[in-house]
Amino acid sequence: MENVLSRKTKIIATIGPATMNQNVIVEMLKEGVNAFRINFSHSSHEQASQIVELIRSAEKIANSRVPIIADLQGPTVRLGDFNDIEVNREEYYVISENEGIIVNEEVFYNLVEPGDTIIIDGGRFWAKVKEKNERKLKVRFMTEGVIGSRKTIAIQGKEYPLKAPTEKDISDIQFAIKSGIEGIAISFIKNKEDVLKVKEIVESSGGNVFTISKIETISGVNNIKEIVEASDYILVARGDLGSHFPLVKIPEIQRYLIEVALNHGKPSIVATQLLDSMTVNPIPTRAEVTDVYTAVTMGADSLMVSGETAVGKHPVDVIRWLKDIASEAERNQNLRVKGKSLDIYDKFAEGVVMMSELIDAKLVAITTTGKTPMRLARFRPKSEILAVCESEFVFKKLQLTYGVVPVLLSSIKNDQQVVQDLKGLKFLKAGEKVIVTRSLKQGVTDAIKILEVQ
Repeated sequence: MENVLSRKTKIIATIGPATMNQNVIVEMLKEGVNAFRINFSHSSHEQASQIVELIRSAEKIANSRVPIIADLQGPTVRLGDFNDIEVNREEYYVISENEGIIVNEEVFYNLVEPGDTIIIDGGRFWAKVKEKNERKLKVRFMTEGVIGSRKTIAIQGKEYPLKAPTEKDISDIQFAIKSGIEGIAISFIKNKEDVLKVKEIVESSGGNVFTISKIETISGVNNIKEIVEASDYILVARGDLGSHFPLVKIPEIQRYLIEVALNHGKPSIVATQLLDSMTVNPIPTRAEVTDVYTAVTMGADSLMVSGETAVGKHPVDVIRWLKDIASEAERNQNLRVKGKSLDIYDKFAEGVVMMSELIDAKLVAITTTGKTPMRLARFRPKSEILAVCESEFVFKKLQLTYGVVPVLLSSIKNDQQVVQDLKGLKFLKAGEKVIVTRSLKQGVTDAIKILEVQ
């Protein structure tokens, strides 16, 4: 089993047909998975219940606690149902309501025009619209492969005028709350109102979840600062971003989104085709290794894999490669955040990080909400942040934050007792210096104590 102090970047794995097996989930947990994702675009409530049960039973076997994330489908357009179609480059095919590649959504036909570029399945298929006759298109494919039902279909540079959350999303949110799922990933976010609507639904349903805003639209990128402020996490969804922006712009957009998240003290997640070739092959390509490495050095808190573990042949190997690449990247990372948007408590946290490095001390953050360790993590300290809490929800929420090692204690009495408990759990050693930080009032970081482990 991986040493929890050996890697700071977190890993999120999607559960699907390839990993609907308790033994496989246990192995992924032992290799260091920090969270699991259920894709509600492809999972019914019955299937999701089975996945939740598998994860919870695997947690007990692996002696681990991780959050489960419900990834909402969101307001998007998908292909209809049809038999798989093999398409070839430079050949023409029909998109319509009743023949060829099926699309039944009126909003798609209202928006698409001759000359548009259509992108299917998150960028796997590209086609140029040559002719349009009401709800029948003639398109020329620029890529080849087999297209199946229910894949996403987008029009490059255009956004569907759809409202969020959808009725399906609301139903899935309520199911997630009843099932004890800890996180909600909100798809196709356009502005902060989309985030606040989901939070209102959660509150009215009596839920307690953290939110992940998926940035995958033009509006989402343009409104990123207000979205970050309203969210717990953001996710750089590169697949759908590639459907709205030229591909050559994606690295620049990724860097910008991570930077905004860092500047606002919010963790970020990078996703889509990180190790895509490992869906089939046991070893990633050099380009994929470089991509993952770059995401970590840019400042991503977490890496999320989708098809690689949901339908891939080597899900456990995917996790091993991710943690090895991330660990190597961390050794060469030198991030510091400029404090132009800091408040006084963030400045205090920055000073704590600087002090810990000056005196070579470990960091311990006693927290009730998770804010103190997240404040510290933003400044990328060299030491891990031992985040001590009494809440299992806070423990799981912090699993996705860079460099944070959450520790669940049944009782927190005073700083010295916490340090001794951490020593007993082998997180600290006798003689080590420790900076303990906490809040004297909820939501702030304003107290420290320097101790030596006895």
